[in-house]
Parts: sequence; C-alpha cells; structure tokens
Amino acid sequence: MGHLRKYFLGIVSGTTLALLLFPSSLSARAKVVGPPEVAWKDMNAKQKRVYMKEAVQPKMKEVFQAFDGKRFAKFTCETCHGKDGSDRKYKMPSNDIHPLPNTPETFQAMMKKEPTWPKFTEFMSKKVVPAMGTLLDVPVFNPAKPVEGAFSCEKCHKLETMTP
Repeated sequence: MGHLRKYFLGIVSGTTLALLLFPSSLSARAKVVGPPEVAWKDMNAKQKRVYMKEAVQPKMKEVFQAFDGKRFAKFTCETCHGKDGSDRKYKMPSNDIHPLPNTPETFQAMMKKEPTWPKFTEFMSKKVVPAMGTLLDVPVFNPAKPVEGAFSCEKCHKLETMTP
C-alpha cells in the first residue's frame, strides 16, 4: 500500500511541477475564445486562428469526412482557404473553391446540367452552412427571409457570371 501511495504522490508532484514550469501547455486550450462569447467580427487574428484550429477545423473535418471520407481524407486549412490562404491571411471567399453562378436562374440551370451539383448542394445547404452558422454564431441564409450577415454560399465561394 505504501508503494502505491508514493507512486501517486510522485505523479501528483510531477504534474504540479510541470504545470508550474510549463503553464502554456495547459493554457493553450484554456485561451480558446470565440462565438458566442466573443463575436467573430470582434476577434483579433490570433483568436481567430486558435478558434479555427481548435473549434472549426475539427468539426468541419468531421462533417466533410462523413460526406465523403475518401475525397476529404486529408482535411486541412487549405481545404477551405485554398493553397494561398496563408498569403491572403485566410480571407474568404477562397480562390481554390469552385465558383458558383451569381444568379439564381443560372444556379438552377447548372443544377440540371452538372451531375454532381445536386448532391453537393444538398450537402452544403444541409450540413456545411448550418454547421458554420453555428460555429460562427450567425444566422444561416434563408432566401425567404434574407438577413444581413447570414452565413451563405458566397462566404466560401466566389460568385461569377456563368453560362449554363
């Protein structure tokens, strides 16, 4: 019994010493701030980077891999922000995400023309947009009731003139 007590006291003492000497190892997780406590628009660049790494990326990785584990097996910052994300300070929309038509009529025509669009549109509208709206604590776009600042397609995709 005495050996077990000494063993546990040693672990507790070692852990306490490590926390005193290296407090940043514990505080890195404790410093994650984000919505709803702090609005995304009010966060500084460091807070946004930590929130993206600790909250957004793990959740969205889960969402994308559940949709297509093979296609999204590697899910990193580049998946959404593009290869030049770092150079652009991770501003969205991304240069590498497929652009979308800038009119509802052209979008509907592309839905009929492009075989993968209905599947991706359903995934994006039912999984990605709501998850990001929740993570950023902003409303989700509703065409019947548009709200300024709502999370929608153009937050990630550039809108361009297209010919169906």
